[in-house]
Amino acid sequence: MDGHGEGSTPAKKHKKKVPGCDTVKIRKEKKENPTSDVVPKSGSYKRQRIKKEATAEQSEEQNTEDISTNLKPDKCKVRSQTKRKKRELRKPDDENIKEAEEEVEAFDTIPKHLHLWMSSHKYVGAHVSIQGGLWKAAVEAKRIGARAFGLFLGSQRTWNSKTLEEEAAEKFRKTCSELGFESRYILPHSPYLMNLGSPKPDVFEKSRVMLVRELNRCHQLGLTLYNIHPGSHVGAMPVKKCLELIADGINYAHLQVPDVTVVLENMSCQGSTVGGRFEELRGIIDHISDKSRIGVCLDTCHAFAAGHNLSEDTGLQNMLDEFNKVVGLSYLKAVHLNDSKGKVGCRLDRHENIGRGHIGVEGFRQVMNEPRFNEIPMILETPYSSGYEDHSKEIDLLYSLCA
Repeated sequence: MDGHGEGSTPAKKHKKKVPGCDTVKIRKEKKENPTSDVVPKSGSYKRQRIKKEATAEQSEEQNTEDISTNLKPDKCKVRSQTKRKKRELRKPDDENIKEAEEEVEAFDTIPKHLHLWMSSHKYVGAHVSIQGGLWKAAVEAKRIGARAFGLFLGSQRTWNSKTLEEEAAEKFRKTCSELGFESRYILPHSPYLMNLGSPKPDVFEKSRVMLVRELNRCHQLGLTLYNIHPGSHVGAMPVKKCLELIADGINYAHLQVPDVTVVLENMSCQGSTVGGRFEELRGIIDHISDKSRIGVCLDTCHAFAAGHNLSEDTGLQNMLDEFNKVVGLSYLKAVHLNDSKGKVGCRLDRHENIGRGHIGVEGFRQVMNEPRFNEIPMILETPYSSGYEDHSKEIDLLYSLCA
């Protein structure tokens, strides 16, 4: 039985059902003339299939140059073709810069305390997103009224990252130049996974490789500073040995990449992290071969949590005097501006918006009027919260504290 019913003669009935539908002949004719409308006289399924194949082949010959010529183009194909066409007709970098400036001008970026902003020797900014491309970080910094900015150079939560293409690097350099950001006021931040002080050989080696890759990115982007958290001994080795490992990783990276200065961030003394005490920062610096390429970034929240009471009138003065005595002010390259959710000496790394934490507005008044913080990047890393959807208000607040 072949499904044609009892008593039928299958061969004859089969021939009668598909008269003129010689598939071998059709395929041969289609091969010779793929755009021909060779359609069987019956059999709707085959007729639709052949018509569809002919349309697809015709579409391929047109090479998507004129989408409008397709009678009923597939929407997904049209979108894909449009995107490809846009990539092929990508604007020159100069036009991209112009577009970035126009995007910035669409926002109200003028601080309320413009006269203080213009006359100040303080370069306040914020850590900004790189979503949409590294160059977008400069655009966002300009939009919020920043004079400096921090950023990640890739994903901060993975050991591996894509190679930075030269086209993207050039676009970043040109955008920063056009928008007025000098490299000395841009402070990239290391990924959170990096631990140059790890007692685990595999983590230590991956951290060294990551640091070299990140410094290479800085060099490619024309940046001269790179901020890292020193590391953690995770309770498995003496602090002194941990400091030596960190210095070894930095020395190794310095030999691989020229020009970029590694900036050690002071920590909050939380857990087994090192760098919360100035003596630990000095211990790392002592083992660095090229001391012209090492520096320190002072984080206000971390310092407060480690026991430096910046909320007091003399708190900042006392901290900087100690820093100068132990480390040396010549190594001070940057500041991270963060209020603290925790109380002084709590050892908790919990950032809070300026004026909403235990350091308070008066503590930051001391910071903004401290001449030893002149001419270095001062980067906000505060959370987005109610009333602080971006960092523009905090930047304006800080400049309003300038005497």
